[in-house]
Amino acid sequence: MRNRNWHIILLVFTLFSCKNFVLKKENKEDIVKEGMDKLNRNEVEQPPLFSVCKGKAEDELDSCFQNTITKHIHDYLTKYPITVKRTINDTIWVPLLITKDGKIILEDFTLPDTTIAQIPDLKNRLEQSIDSLPEVEPAHTRSTPVTTRYKLPIVIHID
Repeated sequence: MRNRNWHIILLVFTLFSCKNFVLKKENKEDIVKEGMDKLNRNEVEQPPLFSVCKGKAEDELDSCFQNTITKHIHDYLTKYPITVKRTINDTIWVPLLITKDGKIILEDFTLPDTTIAQIPDLKNRLEQSIDSLPEVEPAHTRSTPVTTRYKLPIVIHID
């Protein structure tokens, strides 16, 4: 009788533990979604690209992107002469968001009060220069377009 009870108890435990041995069917979309969730968006394999940067060496792509934006902003701002009463020597960090769709967005930032007092429309001019940038391909990670953020330093030196 005892031997029979052990067999019954063993059978009951086996039946209840079988659900742990059932293989779970995974949907392809679920696997892709899980992989995308694990993707570290801060690690960009390819930075955003302007057409002038295509064909450059891989280690030059990031600097080409930043230099293209800097040159464009410089050229745009020099079209409009700025007159100041006192010397300005300041660095402004301009936050840019490059979306996975290739749109460049100037995020909100503050200018030093001394700069605002002497160049009140500087922020507006920066926005206009960013809006007039040429098309850009978004950054990529594992061949997937991703949104990236950059902080671009703009040095203002006016005598």
